[in-house]
Amino acid sequence: MEDAPGREGRTGQREAADRVAAALATVGNWMFAPATRRRIMASSGLEMSLGDYTLLAQVSLHGPVRLSVLAGLMEVDKSTLSPPAKRLESRGLIERQPDPADARAQLVSVTREGRLAIRELWKARADAVAALLSDWQSADIEHLAEGLGAFAEAIKKNS
Repeated sequence: MEDAPGREGRTGQREAADRVAAALATVGNWMFAPATRRRIMASSGLEMSLGDYTLLAQVSLHGPVRLSVLAGLMEVDKSTLSPPAKRLESRGLIERQPDPADARAQLVSVTREGRLAIRELWKARADAVAALLSDWQSADIEHLAEGLGAFAEAIKKNS
């Protein structure tokens, strides 16, 4: 009978984990919904397609990187990344450089102008989140930020 509280604790922890998973699914669906991304882009003042926005964010996260590697990470065919890469390059948001490991290949990275664009996009994203939290108490927002920050660290640690 001694292990009953432990079992109840594990059951409660599992139920809480299920609620977290469900909430994260909702958050993810909202965050990556085309309508949300369009609102964020419009708020940022940048005129950019969803594909260009996505590629710029991924290059910012992983660059300098080969487009073929990025395509693998994004689980898309490399040919789908070439047109947005060319548009971003023509706007001066990303640049290509020879890959030091293989002179035949090129690496893409975000330029200074691209970093400024990313900063505007992230600010617009933070504003969208802040609007959802506008009627929350500051302490509740801090608690959420701390919990999500710890969760993000656990993801990084286990990836």
